Amino acid sequence: MSTSGNKWRMVVGRMSDESNKKVNQAAASNPSELADLADKKTNTEKPYGFYGSYMHSVDAKGRMIVPQSFREHLGVNIVISLNMSQTSVAIYPHDIWEKKIDMLTDLSEEDVSAEVFLERFAMFSFDNIGFDTQGRVLIPAILRDNFLRNASSVQISGARDYLKVISSQQASEEIANFNLDYPDVLRDISRIQDRLRSQAKK
Repeated sequence: MSTSGNKWRMVVGRMSDESNKKVNQAAASNPSELADLADKKTNTEKPYGFYGSYMHSVDAKGRMIVPQSFREHLGVNIVISLNMSQTSVAIYPHDIWEKKIDMLTDLSEEDVSAEVFLERFAMFSFDNIGFDTQGRVLIPAILRDNFLRNASSVQISGARDYLKVISSQQASEEIANFNLDYPDVLRDISRIQDRLRSQAKK
């Protein structure tokens, strides 16, 4: 396991201990506060939820507006990098990005052939990036040149635990390709369900 991953788990562990201590203190001093603290704890532990799709422009300096609903989930500590298939720009909350880099690090330590994917993911990762007062973020030039085709219009879409950023042209191509590859979505989903049921019976 990487040193970064171990440090992160230690920090999370301390935060969890402090949270549990507050809940216990509330139960002893004021039971009515216990429910409020429990609700807050549950809300902070929910998995990230990035859903929806928006079209936005990229200005001459490479700045792009990130919708407020997405910014609220991202927080202030973000990383701009690639998705795991390394086909598009991705914006991660820092802790989600750390999980991705740790996974690739562990994989490369088990099998050296995975190191090329780790190196490329790390090379195209940029932290210490934040939003300006207008909710814009600067997309690094190397990512714009290689993955956005210097597009002036992009699609920002939720991908559950990160944001996917692609050119409007790529977005149109992906929709067309999806429709060609999956003309009957319900049939394909049903086939996947049937296959999983069969595997579960074995």
